[in-house]
Amino acid sequence: MRTAMPRFNLETAIATWRQFHAYRRVFLNDDLDELERHLRDFVTHQQAEGMDDEAAFRAAVDNMGDFEGGRAEYEKVYWGKRRRQHTLTDEFYWRLAMLKNYLTVALRNLRKQKGYSFINITGLAVGLAASFFIFLWVQDELQHDRFLEQGDQIHQVKRHVNIGGDIYTWTSTSKPLAEVLETEYPAIEEAVHSLGDSFIITSGTQNFRESGTHASADFFNVFALPFLQGNPETALSTANSAVITDRMARRLFGDDWQQQGNVLGQPLTINHRKEVAISAVIADPPRHSSFQSDVIIPIQELFDRNPWVEQWGNNSFPLYVKLAEDASASAVSEQIAGVVMAHEEGANEQLFLQPYEDMYLHGEFENGELVGGRIVYVRIFSIVAVFLLLIACINFMNLATARAAKRAREIGVRKAVGANQGSLITQFLGEALLLAGVAFLLALGTVAALLPLFNTLTTKSLSLGALGGSFWLGGFALAMVVGLLAGSYPALYLSSLHPLVVLRNTFRPGSRAALLRKSLVVFQFGLSMLLITGTVAVYQQMDYLRSKNIGLDRENIIALPQEGALQEQFPTIKQALLSEPSIANVTAVRSSPLEINSSTGGVTWEGKDPEAVHEFYIMSVAHDFIETMRMEMVAGRAFGEAFGADSAGFLINEETAQLLGEEVIGTTLSFWRRTGPVIGVVKNFDMNSLYEPEEPVVIMLSPSDTRQVYVRTQPGQTAEALATLEATVQRFNPEYPFDYSFLDEEFEATYRSETVMGRLANIFAFIAIFISCLGLFGLVAFTTEQRTKEIGVRKVLGASVPTLVRLLTSEVTRLVLLGIVIALPVAYVLVQRWLDHFADHITLGVGVFVGAGAIALVIAWLTVSYQSVKAALADPVKSLRYE
Repeated sequence: MRTAMPRFNLETAIATWRQFHAYRRVFLNDDLDELERHLRDFVTHQQAEGMDDEAAFRAAVDNMGDFEGGRAEYEKVYWGKRRRQHTLTDEFYWRLAMLKNYLTVALRNLRKQKGYSFINITGLAVGLAASFFIFLWVQDELQHDRFLEQGDQIHQVKRHVNIGGDIYTWTSTSKPLAEVLETEYPAIEEAVHSLGDSFIITSGTQNFRESGTHASADFFNVFALPFLQGNPETALSTANSAVITDRMARRLFGDDWQQQGNVLGQPLTINHRKEVAISAVIADPPRHSSFQSDVIIPIQELFDRNPWVEQWGNNSFPLYVKLAEDASASAVSEQIAGVVMAHEEGANEQLFLQPYEDMYLHGEFENGELVGGRIVYVRIFSIVAVFLLLIACINFMNLATARAAKRAREIGVRKAVGANQGSLITQFLGEALLLAGVAFLLALGTVAALLPLFNTLTTKSLSLGALGGSFWLGGFALAMVVGLLAGSYPALYLSSLHPLVVLRNTFRPGSRAALLRKSLVVFQFGLSMLLITGTVAVYQQMDYLRSKNIGLDRENIIALPQEGALQEQFPTIKQALLSEPSIANVTAVRSSPLEINSSTGGVTWEGKDPEAVHEFYIMSVAHDFIETMRMEMVAGRAFGEAFGADSAGFLINEETAQLLGEEVIGTTLSFWRRTGPVIGVVKNFDMNSLYEPEEPVVIMLSPSDTRQVYVRTQPGQTAEALATLEATVQRFNPEYPFDYSFLDEEFEATYRSETVMGRLANIFAFIAIFISCLGLFGLVAFTTEQRTKEIGVRKVLGASVPTLVRLLTSEVTRLVLLGIVIALPVAYVLVQRWLDHFADHITLGVGVFVGAGAIALVIAWLTVSYQSVKAALADPVKSLRYE
């Protein structure tokens, strides 16, 4: 039997039309009354023309235009009408009520879905906290050396030196260069030398070691540090002047030194040799400053004691220039490039300027080109921060779209009673922002709680208070942006659902949503794979560096400054130390064998190619150097006190031997007005940096030219040896403090940045995996919930638990494997580029990538196994009753 269509009711249609407009609260009641009268008048007119009620109504609605167009025009005058009618307060309360309603719904959903809310908030909080830590570190790095007034005008003069076709970049320059640059180039306002040193400071009965600097008289015209007392124009103008820092003044005169009166003129003794008077006190250099000396004395005194500094070929002094305000650094670099070659015959080097503010981050040159430095780590960890935020956003989007079916009925009801897509978008974005806000607060608390630990890890002194409100406002804005990005797709997707579809319970998340979720999981684990691979490679490389045989045994060696009696009575003190059972060997060296700072290109021998240019590193040592360092002789012999002629002989390393030819023992070398035969060849040792290849080294016996004492202790007797050394220093050198260091710690310090970066990489890789697994756990929990009835049916039909577990984990396995496969080539390229910075590094074998992939896959399996096994073990009767 055919059902009759209901008759059209004009009053019902008009009432529904008005209810639709009233619900949206766009038009004021008076204006809505007027619109209704206009609608009725048009209907009456159409009825008079012969139309029936339904046709007349539809014609009237079409004539009035669509709702959205009317709203857009009406909103232009809406608030003015509200103000004139004195109903702004009512409008405010209504909108506040709507906001309260949104908040109530959001909180109800959070309580109703505690597990998913926890995963979303935790994932965002952890991602934000990790990103905040990274941005704190990055901001601190970017602030380095950017505190000086007119700092952008300060540059360091550096040299590109061509040696045998290889270009080396060095910071040392000659003394005469400063005067030439300052007098002959108008764009250079000032040129000052600065040479770091370590001073023994004596004040009254106090003796202590402080970091110091030899500086030109105009040093403070370039480096405008704040003065607490004294005049920067004259602070270093006299030979016996000394500038000290605030912390130095507190150490000398107490914390209230400024209340005690003027300290200018107070006497100090430098290195038990030079009497000076305090000429000025400056504020402590900021933590972000590369300049951290506490005592600055005129460099002219050093020049006067060493006449060799007047030669252009002796490069020992860093040089800084201040350019005129309108000068171009690149133009000045071109002008001064050939200055050294114009003054020194045979020189093959070019000068250039590097901005002082860039030196800390951009300090690595390769074959004459700037290739990076610490800025590489700044960029890498900035990208890691973005990755972590992306992974956290992916979690949110995945879970929100996956739970769409649970919110579908709510959306249908809201749309049926008049809610438009805009209000629904506002609702879902509001929920996302609420989650992001809670996550931000948790992240902020986490950063505050863990910041001391982070400072210890990174050897920094970051503080939340020092960052100011702008950083945290920026952090909050970032959290809100993350919330908007994470909630944008769910908001747009869920709000677009048709009410009839969801109210008839026929809504099913489409294949596009499922494809998006799978794609995001692949992307997520691809990023995690990159971080895991990088972490594994960094760990292996740093472990390789720590365990690598560098050509000498750096364990159980203590270094002491050779000063006072340790220099003047070294043979006597050496015998006294060797008589102690805890001491195995004693020697002396000019500079650490891990950082040789003397070199020359003037080594000659019979048969040398006159066109060949080579740079040789020169070491001045005392007897027993080879034995103390436990270096391996590959030919000839080491220096021995039984051989009186050894003072004229040389030891060389294998790199030098290759340059000399096959028969090197007995070959006569000449340099620095010294001539003698090669008596032995020592195995190559890493004498500067594992970033650089081995260089030619010549070792000469010159005890009078040594500056460091090295003592090898018996294994397991370090404490006894230190006690012996301290007693010996106090007996022979009572006016000098007992300062020491360990050679293995010097080696570790050389690669401290890499060690810290490796630790941070480990932590952030773990965080990335943790966030990824949180999302995966929630996604699998939802998928398992959706397949509850299917699992019950399969169990009734005889499916085993392993079969069900395999069914539930197979898709995750495929997605994770796909992410790993996509990330592998990218990981290989990035890791290999980092390893290429080292002259000696691990080989990237298949094991590194297989291991990293296995780690990611095992973690993913462990994440989903709980939910899978739980579902497989569930009672099939309960599963079949599940709704």
